[in-house]
Order: sequence, then C-alpha cells, then structure tokens
Amino acid sequence: MTTDFGDGPFAGLMKGVIWGLTPEARIVDLTHKVPPQDVRAGALVLEQALKVFARGTVHLAVIDPGVGSARRPICAKALDMYFVGPDNGLFTAAFSRDPKCEVRLLENSVFFREEVSNTFHGRDIFAPVAAHLAGGADFKDLGPVVTDPVMLEWPRPSQKDARLTGCILSQDSFGNLTSNLDQDTVQVFLKGRTALVSMAGLVLRGISKSYSDTSPGGIIALFNSAGYLELAANRGNLRRKLGLDKAKLFGLPVSISAFNSKH
Repeated sequence: MTTDFGDGPFAGLMKGVIWGLTPEARIVDLTHKVPPQDVRAGALVLEQALKVFARGTVHLAVIDPGVGSARRPICAKALDMYFVGPDNGLFTAAFSRDPKCEVRLLENSVFFREEVSNTFHGRDIFAPVAAHLAGGADFKDLGPVVTDPVMLEWPRPSQKDARLTGCILSQDSFGNLTSNLDQDTVQVFLKGRTALVSMAGLVLRGISKSYSDTSPGGIIALFNSAGYLELAANRGNLRRKLGLDKAKLFGLPVSISAFNSKH
C-alpha cells in the first residue's frame, strides 16, 4: 500500500476491507506519508517498488486529489504485477517500462463495496478490487480496456556544451534531494573523469560512495539506493541547510561537468 493518508485511520480502514474479503492477504505498508496530493512523489515511490516486489504483487496506491471527479478508477497489469488506483499518472513508471501493459477501467461493481462514497474510493473501490485480485479474481472481469491512461511527463536529462543537466525530482524525510540523473547516464557522460556537480550556487567536486565520505554536516553528491544522483548533507537536512523552498524544489536544475583529475 502506498498513500498520502499519514497517521489517520484511513489506511487501517482499507486494510479492514481487504482482510474482510481475503483474510490470507499479506499487506506491506510501503508508505502512507507521501506528501498530501503529490502524485509525482507517489509515482517516484512506486518506481522504486518495481525493482523489489515479486511477480503477482498487487500494488494498491491512493494519492487521489481528484477523488469524486471525472478521473477514472483503474487497474493495470504490468511487469507481471497489478496496480490499483486512480488514473492520474501514479503508475507512469510501470506503464513506461512494460510495452505490453494492459489497463482496465474499474467498472464492474461486483468487486466494490455495496455503498461507494464520493470521497473515499480507497476504501470502497480500490481496496476491495485489490483484495479480490489477491484472492484470485480474473483481471479481465474488472472492466473494459483503457487505451489512454494518464502519463506524467518526467523531465529528461540533456547534454549540451560538455555539460549534463538534469533537475531535482523530490526530497526525502532527511532533506536529501534526488535528481533525475541516473547512474548509467552520468557514468557514460563522465567517461572516467571527475564530476563537478552544481545546484543552486553549490558546487561539489566528485561523486561519493556513501554519506560518511564527508564529515557531519558536510555536503556530498552520491548515487542513492534507487540509482539516481542525490545531493545530501551528512547527518543534516540539505534543503534546510541551503534555505531552499520545498514548494520550488521540483525542477530545480542540477548540472554536471567533467574534468580529468590527473591534470
């Protein structure tokens, strides 16, 4: 489960629905602290989940600012997993990684609770659908095929004049800032040379291997566990340290140039 419900009772209510229908279901709380209504942040969380969960997993995700509106409830089958939630771009990573991805509109009310609230589809539509899938329901029975699911537009790194440029996508609870510069792209660009990483007036020489490569409070660039370039303050909060506005982080430019450290 991935939601923006925080510490309230909503995630627990959804679990109650799931266990009421499929008592043997095993539920993993990936996180319930996605920033409220931040669909992009939720999509990034789910992107990391693609790499570690087993085939057959049912991913239930509810970051749903459009609940009760014309936005569609969907289930996708991609990468041998299922994704249940709103059609608002949450599942962009799964859609883009599996060209054979199939998406269905959640239309068959047999799989819903009897009474469906306009404000809590997580409990009344998504949770019971996920429970039925975990219990062996046929994906094709959920509803008709959707051919145009919503896809988020992700900024892509660009290279110009011996400079690789990306941007910040998110921050974690420690204040570490994650960019869209993946390790493979950066290493191909560097070709064994040393990196100069620049962001918001900050310039860092080299890419570290771990947070402890600098003293407490020191600022470093490194590849995080998801394989993306991250800027961080060891035992500190980099966003606060630099005085960056949380609301303006997304899209903040990060650039890399390279030099031969032997000279």
